[in-house]
Amino acid sequence: MILRYTHFLALLCLLIPFHTNAQAGAFNLEDWPKTQASLKPMYVKAIMEQAGVHKVSFKLPVDFYVAELDKFAAFAAEKNYRPYLKTAVAQNLATLATIHCDWNNGVPPWEFAQKYLGDKQLELLQPFYADAITKLKNNCQ
Repeated sequence: MILRYTHFLALLCLLIPFHTNAQAGAFNLEDWPKTQASLKPMYVKAIMEQAGVHKVSFKLPVDFYVAELDKFAAFAAEKNYRPYLKTAVAQNLATLATIHCDWNNGVPPWEFAQKYLGDKQLELLQPFYADAITKLKNNCQ
């Protein structure tokens, strides 16, 4: 099980930023709203493909994640949640996938969410993702 979390962390470290304005660092969530709409699906698809290299699969489509990242970026900006805004888009996509029962890496979804997100993050995200987190707690049923 530790190996799977190591693979997850390796995934986050290996993701290459694709945004031309991200030359000095990661392509962060605060960069997402300024990204051309036509490029967003390409970024999401690349992130999902890189996750696949690390044996993570998704069932939800690219367009779902584009829309969720748009909403999440607005939510984080509105609430001034700097830690999310300063975090790479890839890691925020992983958070969204985890919450929506779509980070399929062989670890039970709720167990993975507790280890990856922790109680504080889940509590922080509860008001915005109440239904998704309830489903997650019920083993994605």
